[in-house]
Amino acid sequence: MKAAVISSPGPPEVLKIEERPKPGFGRADVLIRVKAAGVNRADLIQREGHYPAPPGAPPDIPGLEVAGLVESVGAEVRRWRSGDAVCALLPGGGYAENAAANGGHCLPLPRGLSFAEAAALPEVVFTVWHNVFQRGGLTPGERFLVHGGSSGIGLAAIQLAHLKGARAFATAGTAEA
Repeated sequence: MKAAVISSPGPPEVLKIEERPKPGFGRADVLIRVKAAGVNRADLIQREGHYPAPPGAPPDIPGLEVAGLVESVGAEVRRWRSGDAVCALLPGGGYAENAAANGGHCLPLPRGLSFAEAAALPEVVFTVWHNVFQRGGLTPGERFLVHGGSSGIGLAAIQLAHLKGARAFATAGTAEA
């Protein structure tokens, strides 16, 4: 498979297309044929040499979120089948033709969104869901204050809180304030 590989730390030009073997995947994982990959701040910092890949992730292939089609599933995966359109959160390796993801870190491709649009969702959606709903326990009817409401995380938090029936309030600033 082809992958965009960090040849040395630096600017975008250090990304080089190289042939790599398809990633292996575990019993709880899916192998995704990548149609689009998100670009996160962590990917940029990794490319610059300031953010090491997590253990088990390819050290030189960035990419924390992708959208594509499930190609294969591990023996313990129940929700996904070959051919399913998903977006997924990865530990890395998304800038490639194939990427492995834990089946529990995949979401169905939202209706009406392209693969490119859906590839920008997993990092913010999983972050907000875990922190606001699983850890914070936000429930319908509650009021919810989001600091940094104009950021990607902030916008997702406002939208998801609204969908869950909470009333969201936000702060935002500028470089001057």
